[in-house]
Amino acid sequence: MKVIIITGPTGGHFFPGLAIGERLIKNFDVEFFVPERKFIIKNLEIRNFKYKIIPYVKLTKKNFIFFIFKFFYLIELSIFIFLKKKPDIVIGTGSYVCVPFVLGAKILNKKIVIHEQNYIPGKATKILAPFVNSIFLTFPNCDKLPKKKCIITGFPLIFDFYKSYSEQEIRDSLGVNKLKTILVIGGSQGSKFLNNLILKNLEYFKNKNFQIIHIAGNGKEDVEKKFIEVKIHGKVYDFFYEMNKLYSIADYVICRAGSGTLVEIVEKEIPAFLIPYPYAGGHQKKNAEYLEKIGCAFLVEEKQINDENFPYIFEGFLKKSSSIKENLKKIKLSEKGKIEEFILQLIKKEKNGIH
Repeated sequence: MKVIIITGPTGGHFFPGLAIGERLIKNFDVEFFVPERKFIIKNLEIRNFKYKIIPYVKLTKKNFIFFIFKFFYLIELSIFIFLKKKPDIVIGTGSYVCVPFVLGAKILNKKIVIHEQNYIPGKATKILAPFVNSIFLTFPNCDKLPKKKCIITGFPLIFDFYKSYSEQEIRDSLGVNKLKTILVIGGSQGSKFLNNLILKNLEYFKNKNFQIIHIAGNGKEDVEKKFIEVKIHGKVYDFFYEMNKLYSIADYVICRAGSGTLVEIVEKEIPAFLIPYPYAGGHQKKNAEYLEKIGCAFLVEEKQINDENFPYIFEGFLKKSSSIKENLKKIKLSEKGKIEEFILQLIKKEKNGIH
C-alpha cells in the first residue's frame, strides 16, 4: 500500500510529516514530496526514505498572475505524478506547498488527511478542509473547521526524541556543569529578540548561579562572545539536532511558542517561560494561551517585556514553576498511535470501496 506525505519547507511542517512516515513505514510504501531544503533531505536520507523534490509557489502582492499560472500547473503536475505512483492515501502537514498537490489528489478521488499543528488552523488547513477526509489536530480545538472531519490525535514526535540518555552522559558530551540549567530556544533560525533579551540579562542569570544553553541561530557569534565576556556557565549553538539531549538536562525553558517546541516541552514536563512570536497570524500566542490557561506554562507577550523588567517577571515565573511542573504531568500533546490507526481505517475503507 502506497502513502505519499507532503510537507512544507519549515521544521514545524516537516518534522510532524517525518514522524508520521516513521510510524507508517513498517506497513506501507512511504514516499515524501518535499521542497528542496538541506535539513529536510538530510533527515530523509539518514532514515532511508524515498522522496521527490517538488516545486512550489507562494502568493505575494507582486506575483499574483504568475502565482495563478504556476498554481494550476502544479495541480496538473500532481495529477500526472499521482496517476503514475497510484497512492492509496495522501497526507499533508500544512503550508502553501501542500495545497495544489492535495487538490490534485482530490480530483483523482484519493483518500486525503492533513495534520494541523497549531491551536488555530493555518490558511492551508482552512483552504483544504472541504476537500479532505480527515483533519488530525494537535490541540483540542475544532473552531473554523468541519467538526465531523476533526480527530484529536496529538502531535507526532520523531522516534529519536524518545531515546534515553543519562544526565551525566549528556553533561560529559556537551561539557557543561551540574547547575540549574535554562535552555533558551529561538527556533530553527534563532530569535533576535530572545537573543538580545538574554544578553541584556546575563548578569542577572550569573548572580542566580544559572547555567544557560542557548540556541542562538544566526546570532551565535555575538551571543557566544558575550557569554565569554560575562563569564557565565553555559553553551551557545546556532542549531542543535538532538534536542532530546538538551531537554533532558534543562530545568527551565525560555522560548517562543511554536507547536513542535511546546509539545516537546510538555512531553519532557519542563516549566517554560513563553514569549510567542507576535506575527504570522498570531498562532503562537494561541498555542501559549492554551497551555497557560490550564496552568502548564508561563506566558508573557513580547510587547509586555523589556530588558529592565525581565528579572522581575522571570522571578514570578520561578515562583510558579513548581506548580507548572506538577500540572504538566496531567496533560499530553504528543501522538500515541492514533494517526496510524485512523490511516489504516481509511485505507481499509478505500479497499472496500467505501467513500
